Amino acid sequence: MIVCSCNLLSDTQVRSAVASGATRPRMSYVYASLGCTAQCGRCVRTIKAFLRGSIDVDDGKSSTSRTDVAAR
Repeated sequence: MIVCSCNLLSDTQVRSAVASGATRPRMSYVYASLGCTAQCGRCVRTIKAFLRGSIDVDDGKSSTSRTDVAAR
């Protein structure tokens, strides 16, 4: 699924970036490791959910519903 429509980032790409920065993952690291920057900000909540572990980095299974993540 596309997580960031401005930069065309998929959930797989974001999961990979989060997993590779596990020692100190930050939003800026995720964007930088994918060669982009935040644009409109709509993806920030979803990427933060990956960083918090609300969405499992390994298999993409969410501990909350997609509606809950989008509402945060």
